[in-house]
Amino acid sequence: MNWVSAEPELFNNLFRHIEQSPLKGKVTAIVDGVRKDLTTPYIVIGETDIIESVGSQSMTEDIAVQMHVYADNKPLCRELKKDLKHYAKQYFPLEHYEIKKIRLSNEQVMTDIDQYTSHGVLRLVYTVSHAVAF
Repeated sequence: MNWVSAEPELFNNLFRHIEQSPLKGKVTAIVDGVRKDLTTPYIVIGETDIIESVGSQSMTEDIAVQMHVYADNKPLCRELKKDLKHYAKQYFPLEHYEIKKIRLSNEQVMTDIDQYTSHGVLRLVYTVSHAVAF
């Protein structure tokens, strides 16, 4: 059986969910990629990776989403990362799939490569089952 990955729908709905949350009022932008015109603080809903688990009549995916927070200082970065984690761990609807579990895979705050910007990283893994009609 050929399965269609839940990754695009999960990513788009997560992005929309974060963009519509109260977090939007605390940052200058929520984007899906870093751009030169962004000013801190901002959030990037970034990279994904997928691990499939296929059965004879079902499919489950672990979809990891890495999110980034950029801010002028570590206290603000930690606060925004905490808020991002809160909203990203809320269950949100998917049309053709169901989120079964959300778990933290990685969380950190560091000084970015420019040596000034605080960079927070949050990686959550969403276990998603495919809606299958028999």
